[in-house]
Amino acid sequence: MAETKKGTKVKKMAEEKAVTVAETKEVDFGDGLELRINKPTLNTDKTLSISGNFSELGSKIQAVVDRYKGVQLTEDNVSYVKTLKGQFASLRTGIERERKEYQKVYITPAKKLIDSMCDELQSIVAEGEKALGDQLDAYDQKRKDELTIILKEYVADSVAKHNLREEYASQIQLIDKYYNKTQNEEDSADDIERQATELEKKQNEYDAGVKLITAECADAGFLADSYVRELQYKSAMEIILEIKQDKKTKEEIKSKVDAGEKVVIGEPLTEELKKAVSLDSKEEENRTRVMRIVYKPENAKKIASAMKELCVSFEFINTDF
Repeated sequence: MAETKKGTKVKKMAEEKAVTVAETKEVDFGDGLELRINKPTLNTDKTLSISGNFSELGSKIQAVVDRYKGVQLTEDNVSYVKTLKGQFASLRTGIERERKEYQKVYITPAKKLIDSMCDELQSIVAEGEKALGDQLDAYDQKRKDELTIILKEYVADSVAKHNLREEYASQIQLIDKYYNKTQNEEDSADDIERQATELEKKQNEYDAGVKLITAECADAGFLADSYVRELQYKSAMEIILEIKQDKKTKEEIKSKVDAGEKVVIGEPLTEELKKAVSLDSKEEENRTRVMRIVYKPENAKKIASAMKELCVSFEFINTDF
């Protein structure tokens, strides 16, 4: 009886093992474990069709994945699972190889051909676009040139009306908005007149300042030119006060000289140079400095020679002290 039970148990285990083997065969990859992609075809609606054994191969792979994903390994199936894993690796490299080969044979050449044909078309388009653009630019420039002639006539009228000297007349600008197609010519003329009016005011202020400075310098016995240049960055009133202070200093020095005192005229050279650096950023390229030099008559030629070597233009001015 015991032998009968034992035989039955062995038979049952053999049957279960046979069932397991049968199940394994049902979910293996089978034959044709390769991706095959057919040549692309162009449809009548100009769409592209690409066919191959994607569905067939995908179904086989999915069946194996579903069967063995999360399966409990035993001595009976571990060897087979290792084999399947190797087949998955072969599938992965095979799919990637087929993808690259397909791109190499069909996609890349097609892309290059399309790029080449499109580039050729684009070059023709660019040629036409540039030609028309150049024509339009030339047409617009002609319009601006003709308008410039008209605007300059308005400028000339305003310059004459306000008696502007060249240094002020040259400051009238033909600004960009005058050339806008939506800009009214009368508005541009009014704006030019506005500029001229403001420049006349500046010119008159400058002339009035020059007169005041010249008169003040004449009364003090000073050269007016150096003070007039300061009008570029100082008001006339500031300069008048400066002249009055210089006149006062001159009178004090003269009094001391008359009294026989030793007098040092001007600030130390280092202070003068500091002022010169400060003024240089505001004056024009050619700068004028008034210096007082004490020398013996026989050294006049040496002074002239030294000035020439320094590329400094100069003139001798007789002074009273």
